Amino acid sequence: MKMPAITVLLLFIALSVTETLMAQSAIQRNTAAIETQGGLEPMRITEVSTAEVGIVKEIVVKPGDEVSQGMPLGYLESEQQRAVLKEAELDAFATGTIETAKSEVNFNRRRVFETRPLVEMGRASPRELERFQMELSIAEAKLQTQEEAKMIAKARLEKAQIAFNDRTLRAPHDGIVVEIYKEAGEYIAGNAPAVVRIVDISKLRASFMLPEPMAERFRHRSEADIRLPNHAVVRGQIEYIAPFADAEGRTIAMTVLIDNADQTIRSAHCELVP
Repeated sequence: MKMPAITVLLLFIALSVTETLMAQSAIQRNTAAIETQGGLEPMRITEVSTAEVGIVKEIVVKPGDEVSQGMPLGYLESEQQRAVLKEAELDAFATGTIETAKSEVNFNRRRVFETRPLVEMGRASPRELERFQMELSIAEAKLQTQEEAKMIAKARLEKAQIAFNDRTLRAPHDGIVVEIYKEAGEYIAGNAPAVVRIVDISKLRASFMLPEPMAERFRHRSEADIRLPNHAVVRGQIEYIAPFADAEGRTIAMTVLIDNADQTIRSAHCELVP
C-alpha cells in the first residue's frame, strides 16, 4: 500500500531536521573540544651556556641523563686560567712585604717614643725628634700602601677563581639532558654560548586559549582539572590568566601548572575540563 504523498513529505522533513540538529550538535561538541584543547610543555627549558669562551675539553653527560643542580656537565680548556689563578694566589697570600713594612713602623715608633723624653730633658735635639716622626709617617704610609695592595691582590684572586670556575659548565637546576650542542674540541664563541639543553619536567605547564565566557569562569579559581590523552584527570594550579582577550581571536590565554614529580606524564596534549 502506497503512503500518501503528504506523509512522505512530512517524513522527509522530519528526517532532514533530525539530521541537521545532529550535525549542529556534533559541530558544537567538536567546537567545544577545540576550545578546551591545550598543549603541555616542561616548566623549565634551559639552554645552558657559559660566560667564558674557549675550546670544549670534555662533555660528561649525554642525552637522557638526569642531572641535579650544580652538577658538572662539561669542562672548557683551562690551563691558562689555572696559571693566572696560581699567580693570583701567590700575590694574595704573600706576606713578606707587609711584615717588612710593619717592622719599619714599629722601629720608628720606638725611636719616637724613646726620643721624646730625651728632648724634654734636653739630652736630644728637637730636630732629631722631628726627623724620627717624619720617618714614622713615611713607614706608616708604606704599610698602608702594602695593605691596600694586598686587598687588590685578594680581589684579583677572587676574579681569577671565578674565571677558573666558569670553565666548568654546571646544571642550573634539576632536570634531564635532552640535547648537546658542542663536543670536545669545538670552540664556544660569545655569539653562540649554548652547550647543553636541560628540561625540568617535575612540573608541566598546560597552555590554553579560551573563549572569553569560559575564561571568566576560571578567573577567580586557583585550580583547574586537566584531562590527559589516557583520559586520566589531574588537578593543577592556575598560574596565569591574561587580563584581556586577544584582539584577533578574542580568546584569553590561561596557563596551569601540573605536578609531574614521578615523570609519568609525557604527552604534549591535554584538555581543560570546563
